[in-house]
Amino acid sequence: MNVSLKFGTNTRQVDHTNPRVLLGRDEHSCELWLHDDSVSRRHAEVFLDQGGNVFIRDLGSSNGTWVNGQALGPQPVQLAPGQIVYVGHAPLGVEWAQAGGGRAATVMAALPPELMAMMAQRQQQQMTGSAAPMGYAPVAAQAPVPMGYAQQPSPQHHQGYPQHQAAAGSPAAHQATQAMTNAGVGVGATVGVGGTVGPTPAELTYRRQGNNNNGTLLIALASDTFANESTLDGFLEFTSTDRETVASIFIELVEYHKKGHKKGHVWDRCLVRQGPWKTKKGDVLPMPFQLRVPSGTSISGPDCHWALRGYVDIAWALDIEATAPITMRNRDIEKIRDALGALDYRVNTLDSAPLGQRYTGKFNPPMHLRKQLNITDINFDIEYLGTNLKVVMEVEKNKLFQRDKRQEFVFALDMLRAASLQDTSQHFQLEINKLMS
Repeated sequence: MNVSLKFGTNTRQVDHTNPRVLLGRDEHSCELWLHDDSVSRRHAEVFLDQGGNVFIRDLGSSNGTWVNGQALGPQPVQLAPGQIVYVGHAPLGVEWAQAGGGRAATVMAALPPELMAMMAQRQQQQMTGSAAPMGYAPVAAQAPVPMGYAQQPSPQHHQGYPQHQAAAGSPAAHQATQAMTNAGVGVGATVGVGGTVGPTPAELTYRRQGNNNNGTLLIALASDTFANESTLDGFLEFTSTDRETVASIFIELVEYHKKGHKKGHVWDRCLVRQGPWKTKKGDVLPMPFQLRVPSGTSISGPDCHWALRGYVDIAWALDIEATAPITMRNRDIEKIRDALGALDYRVNTLDSAPLGQRYTGKFNPPMHLRKQLNITDINFDIEYLGTNLKVVMEVEKNKLFQRDKRQEFVFALDMLRAASLQDTSQHFQLEINKLMS
């Protein structure tokens, strides 16, 4: 799926390697930014699900995110050609590539005065904590939340509670929160502060935190090492030390590569709490989260490192940030390395490209073959191709070979992961024999 976003004069592609894009005014934390006073620092997010559908959600912004004249509520809404989308006062262009070379897009139109008035009402309501203005109708979700994108359910999804959501920060919202806490409803159902007790240090021993005068954000994990095609479960805890309006809290899985973007590449993002809501000094909000690790991940090493990056987006005040460095493994690459090692071939170097998906390096034949064939190194290239893994081996020409010799083959990923180490080694031996013949 090829989708292009246009926000002001900036554009951004959304695809399987860039599945999530933050839109806002802050160019340091957003992938697509616009310096406009109507746009919040982290205003909205556009993302792809695994089926290639495009969704948008608001992140508790002051002026709101609007689709066809309606403000987005806490649930993501699917985008489609012909819609009119505004992020604050700025139109958002979304363009889809179609079969046969055609294009379909949202409509880029000037902001109507009626919608500007509704945005002003919304901003006033957020600042005062009063009831929602007349005509404000949050858009309901049009599809389930995509796999790999965590969303905590809101209280109206639980039986026994009213089928509407009180204005954040209002007395009704506070009463609803207290009622859920007293009834034993878990943290996933809370609107503002409150919820279940966080895990003890014995349960989640790896902990990192960030803080400023507005509060503290704690990231807690069971370990600091993860692998491709896995789910990363963790816990956030926000402690407020001042009276502030919180727009949203989210956490990202980020890859930093020496040859990649200096801000890192966000592979997955979890919106763990969407506001806005008002905090009091001493409020504690514990929040579980879940992130999905992609398939062809780069391995942590001298050129690449990974981290969890959490934000508490505070309206009109300094945000709270926390970072937890983690170690990333790739089980597919490890299995290939171990299979070669079982044959007495030693992997010398194996470096990943930014965003993973491709590894290049060398491995050494056993000593008796080096002398026999006068070969020191065999070039090695591994590339993820959807559900397959292509392996290319190449021997540069020498006194025995008149030209470079090359052998390539493809593993089905599901079969590679299910195969025993012995079977994988035997397969490599057959391919190496063909290379050397």
